[in-house]
Amino acid sequence: MKSGFTLIELLVIIAIIGLLMAILLPAISGAREQAKITAVDVELRQIGIALDMYFNDNHKFPPTHEDCGTGKLTDHFYQLPKTLITSHYLPSKAKGEAMTTNMEDRFNPGHTYKYRSVGEVIVNKNVIEKYSCAKLWIPDNFPTSSSIAPDAGRWRPDSNECNPYSKGNKHLFSLVSPVNWVIFSLGPNFSQKWLDEKLYTDIDFAGVNRYPVPKELWYTPKENRGFIMRMRIKNGSQIGSFEKGV
Repeated sequence: MKSGFTLIELLVIIAIIGLLMAILLPAISGAREQAKITAVDVELRQIGIALDMYFNDNHKFPPTHEDCGTGKLTDHFYQLPKTLITSHYLPSKAKGEAMTTNMEDRFNPGHTYKYRSVGEVIVNKNVIEKYSCAKLWIPDNFPTSSSIAPDAGRWRPDSNECNPYSKGNKHLFSLVSPVNWVIFSLGPNFSQKWLDEKLYTDIDFAGVNRYPVPKELWYTPKENRGFIMRMRIKNGSQIGSFEKGV
């Protein structure tokens, strides 16, 4: 007489396998996402090294690129500086790609990590603006403390600070600003609605670009979203989302 599984036994086995899959899949998915976060952190460190090398060779940091028609973070807005690629500090892009470099944000496929500095700015192709400055909104007493409230920080440079540097010396301001530059990934689960709610844009529409310096916008495992950050501060050191004591 041939032995085999009964229909009930097969259904029980299938149910057990389904239960195990339901338990394991979230853990596997979480491990993959954590691996992406770690890889992003490593790549931001590499870009930070490239920026320091560029500064050592050129005595300034690259300009901020604001030349994107939509102005959406999920688009090619605040791309990594082209000069880092043309000067061979970062790898070049593939022919025909819209990205400036193949340093792709793992949480925003098809787009580079974001770069913002203070001082020089490009808003049209590769031409540095003569009469405007790239700015960052910086909380008071940053990085010792941080607040996202609109009245707890200010734009650097402000109009008074920008004027002395407007005649070809705007790049010098980055050396006295509390934050020289920031590079960041959009991080997991980014949405414009989340950012708008964080930035109080309903009462502070003019502050829509107050990202990404405030620590309240940085990635946290609890919320499982937020910008993954790296920045250079005034004393010359670099800090990031996962630095101890930050």
